[in-house]
Amino acid sequence: MSISVRDRSQLGELIGKPGETLTETLFRTLLEMIISGYFEEGFRLYPERLAEHFGVSLTPVREALMRLAAEGFIEAVQRRGFHVRQPDAKQVIELWQVRQGLELTAGEILIDRLLSGEVSADCLAELEEIQSVLDTTWQTISHGEKLELNSAFHNKIVELSGNRMLGSVYRGIQMQVLGAWVQRGLTSWRERMMDEAQEHHAILDALRAKDRIAYAKATRRHLARSQKGALADLAQKRDAEAPKRA
Repeated sequence: MSISVRDRSQLGELIGKPGETLTETLFRTLLEMIISGYFEEGFRLYPERLAEHFGVSLTPVREALMRLAAEGFIEAVQRRGFHVRQPDAKQVIELWQVRQGLELTAGEILIDRLLSGEVSADCLAELEEIQSVLDTTWQTISHGEKLELNSAFHNKIVELSGNRMLGSVYRGIQMQVLGAWVQRGLTSWRERMMDEAQEHHAILDALRAKDRIAYAKATRRHLARSQKGALADLAQKRDAEAPKRA
């Protein structure tokens, strides 16, 4: 499910997308509210109040809350309901570990498809176009736009693998969402864009060369640096918010 964080003034509005269920709409809406800071950490989410706010029945609200809890965005406390939480280092590390496995597999499959002639090198043009925008706008791009383009770059590699099951799992790990959540209010992400660009170009070079070893090396290097940055952002946010929790 694609998550696109809306302007804060629009948060709290239940806006469905074609083909999605009410539970999916509620999940996406609540997730946008959480990662955009609409709720403070520790805020208690009452299913009855949310159902009244959105004008829906309790069942889809409870289902959406259970999914948010299962994916680590809120915490289910026995007999005390659901509480908003912040991501922790363990969550970041586990997600990046899963991401690495999926992206390595997707790239290897794509290279096999390129070598066999199942797809042509022309399919890499969209990746190149996405990176071109990132290369030319890194000084002025907004955080939301950067997350969208970065997500599009990595999702395109997975899509080009042609493996729909892999694509479904990859979309489910919510990389863009976690990036928005961890980096909200920070500027450190912009300082890393030059490194990110070099790493993306190394990935592109490996795909053009149909070189599995070079692709794996470039992808591992990129994700290791990316995880390190995410953990640093998380620590910075924790330090900044510590006085508020004291």
